[in-house]
Amino acid sequence: MKQDTELPEELCTDEAVCFIADRHHVTPSQLLHYFLFGEASIGGMASAKAAIPLEPNEIEILKGLSSMVKI
Repeated sequence: MKQDTELPEELCTDEAVCFIADRHHVTPSQLLHYFLFGEASIGGMASAKAAIPLEPNEIEILKGLSSMVKI
């Protein structure tokens, strides 16, 4: 069963998160769900597993930002 997890607004609206999400043509929420939980819903299909090919520097940025915010 899939559990909906509320993401912190400050993380979803962070400039770096928005930039990375835009670069991969996903929403910040989709990007963070993929990064934090290993899943992303793309194209409106909530059950679809979709890979977002993150660059190593993008992973480091997201690690740093997510560690600053309690999830």
